Amino acid sequence: MKILYIAPWLPWPPYDGARIRIWETLRFLAPQHRVTLLTHRPETESAWEENPVRELCERIETAVLPARAGAVLGRLAQGIARGLPLMQAFYWQPPLARRIRQLTAAEDYDIVHIEFSYMAHYLLALSPASRAQTVLSMHNVESIRFARELQVAPWSGRRLGLMWDHYLHRQWEPKALRRFDGILATSKVDREWIETHAPEAVVALAPNGVDVQRLQALEPPKESHSLVFTGLMNYPPNVDAVVWFCQDIWPFLRQHLPQLKLNIVGRLPHPRVVELGRQPGVCVTGEVPDVRPYVDEALALVVPLRSGGGTRLKILEAMAMGRPVVSTALGAEGLEIAPGENILLAETAEQFLQQLRTLIDHPDRARQLGQAGRQLVVAQYDWTICLRGLTCLYETLMSRVAR
Repeated sequence: MKILYIAPWLPWPPYDGARIRIWETLRFLAPQHRVTLLTHRPETESAWEENPVRELCERIETAVLPARAGAVLGRLAQGIARGLPLMQAFYWQPPLARRIRQLTAAEDYDIVHIEFSYMAHYLLALSPASRAQTVLSMHNVESIRFARELQVAPWSGRRLGLMWDHYLHRQWEPKALRRFDGILATSKVDREWIETHAPEAVVALAPNGVDVQRLQALEPPKESHSLVFTGLMNYPPNVDAVVWFCQDIWPFLRQHLPQLKLNIVGRLPHPRVVELGRQPGVCVTGEVPDVRPYVDEALALVVPLRSGGGTRLKILEAMAMGRPVVSTALGAEGLEIAPGENILLAETAEQFLQQLRTLIDHPDRARQLGQAGRQLVVAQYDWTICLRGLTCLYETLMSRVAR
């Protein structure tokens, strides 16, 4: 098939869940399809031509997305005037829309594939002559994500922006979905929401996954009191998770388990996250060349998420490496887990303490949890398995055209 693939940015380096998913999707499509990638490029990006994504695509075209404060404020102001959600306004660039119109007028694409609902507005840029089937890949249901963030966000300028985006996404997102022929969901929870709000679309499930060959299970450390949290550390749900954990749970844990240490590992730590490094036993690493050594040496990955959507790649990555995971129920939402068998759940300081004591006092139990997590990932969450749903979606849509 000939595919026009529209994404908000080049997925390299794949340092967060969204970029990993796009990178793995392109890797999955490349052997069998002709892919043109159309995306934004930061003004400061100077080496994009050497990007390894080029090996996966027949062609890559980019439009600069200005990041200067004045340019960003201008886009947001125009979006507000048009009643657009802030995220949609941030990523809307007329040069990219014009190029979409030109390409779909000049070439016959089988599929136009758009990543993220906040990029869905670019569907309106398609040429009237285009006969392509249109696909939206939803990493999250953004209206649900914003609603959850509002429940925990402190009063600030960001909270006001969240209120605006939540209101507009709640009105706008269902309408946007109904313009697409097919929609890709990452979890059963999201799929049910999509099917309710876009009943005419073909909806398929393609969960987030991991590269089980790259992430191997090693022997667990003989004795570890190190916890780890991984992720993009300016992403609001991650910021809220570690701030809440360090302020409300960590002092209680250290009171009972003073040997515990916590590594917060990930790019672009928010100032609120950096400040957490002042607490006893907490290390905020910032960007590291490879997160695997931090996970390898950990007693467990902790996932104290209270907001967000989709499914968490960090959990699957730790499981692939045979490490126990202690998560809130929301943090593990959408995954086919078995609490107590391949993951431990906790919502309060007392529950986190109980689960961590179990891992410390019973190494065999910790090892069994890690092994069960690895088995789950190998059986259900390798990318080659997860992305079969994308192939099925494409084939279903093309079969409708052929009738």
